Amino acid sequence: MSTPPSTRGLAAWRDALQARPPAASGRAAIQAPERIVALDSLRGLAALSVVIYHGLLVHPSYFWVLGGEGNNVFATGRLDVLLFTATPPSLLWSGREAVLLFFVLSGFVLSLAFQGPRRPRYLPFVARRACRLLLPSAAVVVAVALVVQLVGNAPRPGLSIWFNEHSWGAMPDWRMLVRHMLLIGTDYPLNNVLWTLHYEWHASLLFPAVFALAAAGLRIVLPVMLAVLLVVTVEATLTGWGYLSTLYFLLYFLFGAVVATQRGWLVPAVHGLPRAGRVVLWLLAYLLLNIRWLLPGPESLFDLKAGLGAALLILLVLASARAQALLMVWPLPWLGPISFALYLVHVPTILAVLRVVPPAVPVPLAVMAAALLSLGLAALLHRWVERPAIRLGHAVAARL
Repeated sequence: MSTPPSTRGLAAWRDALQARPPAASGRAAIQAPERIVALDSLRGLAALSVVIYHGLLVHPSYFWVLGGEGNNVFATGRLDVLLFTATPPSLLWSGREAVLLFFVLSGFVLSLAFQGPRRPRYLPFVARRACRLLLPSAAVVVAVALVVQLVGNAPRPGLSIWFNEHSWGAMPDWRMLVRHMLLIGTDYPLNNVLWTLHYEWHASLLFPAVFALAAAGLRIVLPVMLAVLLVVTVEATLTGWGYLSTLYFLLYFLFGAVVATQRGWLVPAVHGLPRAGRVVLWLLAYLLLNIRWLLPGPESLFDLKAGLGAALLILLVLASARAQALLMVWPLPWLGPISFALYLVHVPTILAVLRVVPPAVPVPLAVMAAALLSLGLAALLHRWVERPAIRLGHAVAARL
């Protein structure tokens, strides 16, 4: 861990973390918060871990270990499961935990826009989020529908159920395209990562309330969190359907919002801990993020602990100059901005590549080629679709 900087340096550092952009001209303009490059890089690492996760899922044996709720190492008693899931490198392919980290990061970043005297108004904020989320995902959906028509969706012997049945299970029609483009429902066979954008979009619609709750303070936030978790768990247990799933995932956006609104005292408090205390917190964050492989329990409890671990990880990064310096080493600052595009394109790319390469090509080699191709496609999508969509969102928000 880094040694504490001087008092003057620490003050400047805190000011930078809490900095807000100057007010814009225009009565209803929305300001984008200052970017924290280290958190962008963290998002990029999370996106990369999802790519590795889905690359592993095409193998039947890896799907057995990583698919569904996972196989607890003590329940299976298998050494390969222990090495593959319960060791520190397993965070590099922890798909579920990476998604929860996305949600917590979004809650943190969106909260920055709501802090200060010129908070965004609701309609401009929603318009900007709509352009930011819906337009890039819709562009990918249209492209994937064309690819499916060209390469087909025939199963490939020797690959997992996830590859052969859970993805591209049916040829696309206009109804499927509309559901995918508008993020309606939670089943997205053309690009199954869109289920997370479904909740990201719903959280955007409700985020002013989430931020207001986070800003109310921990004495109010903590009881509300516990009440929401109890209600959602009871509902899911009784119905088995999860009608309150949006409320469930809102918790993780709330985690990020709490870190953002309380960072003025949380960051100095963590930074002021002795080295041993900070090491313990880093270990705790790792254990919380990896807990599903270590202990038995319900999925909701695993998610809750992983969400807390993600919030703690963000806080530790904000409080550590050394961690931020490591996250600014190339290519992480390049990977961060394209992370959303990478998240959108990688699954269709893996599915398409494995359907067009000759069977003689080893599956691991094809998956690696698909991952590299995904990076290139993500860079193109970010430049030609995502960035124009963001500019369009700012323009529409300013007019509103």
